[in-house]
Amino acid sequence: MEFINNLKYKYGLYRLRKDFRKPENNAIVCNLRDAKSLGILFNATKEEDFVIVRDFVHKWRKFIPEIIILGFVAQKELSNYHIQPLDYKFFCYKDLNWYFKPNEDSVKDFVQKEFDILMDLNLTENLSVRFVVAESVALFKTGRYCEIEPNYYDLMINVLDKKPLDESDNDEEPVEEINPLRELLDQTEYYLKMLKTTKD
Repeated sequence: MEFINNLKYKYGLYRLRKDFRKPENNAIVCNLRDAKSLGILFNATKEEDFVIVRDFVHKWRKFIPEIIILGFVAQKELSNYHIQPLDYKFFCYKDLNWYFKPNEDSVKDFVQKEFDILMDLNLTENLSVRFVVAESVALFKTGRYCEIEPNYYDLMINVLDKKPLDESDNDEEPVEEINPLRELLDQTEYYLKMLKTTKD
């Protein structure tokens, strides 16, 4: 089974490279504060990660008129907490074709939306997610730094694995662990607020 999945993956990677060539130097830079539309792509398998993204969306809704969220769920079916308002969409294993490309209608709608900014918040390599990023017509795309080619980001965020700040032996107060998704989201937000929007 693993051998067959490896063959499927290799074919999917071939199709990704063949069908979606990375455009060169055509990004339209947009500061997060200037954005009129924002697309968010993330791994929604864990409820704690879903909550982190939900809180971020709630924070920025008052500033960005349109925010659409697409979550990949690494399961055959969705969980109860994935039942959300219309601007939250999800796809899972059953929504992939045989070489791992998403074929769900909400994914097709997402990639055809010309977002000012697309934020990919996935922390690990995933071929299905890469199809979404590659096919998206978003004007500016961000994601975690990776050396895997091809990548389709205009801005990559290098988030290093960090240890908790407080490494003392104080047993009374437990050390709070750093959530990797929160770290990536915070860094992405920081840099997107620093960028100078490209003038028309």
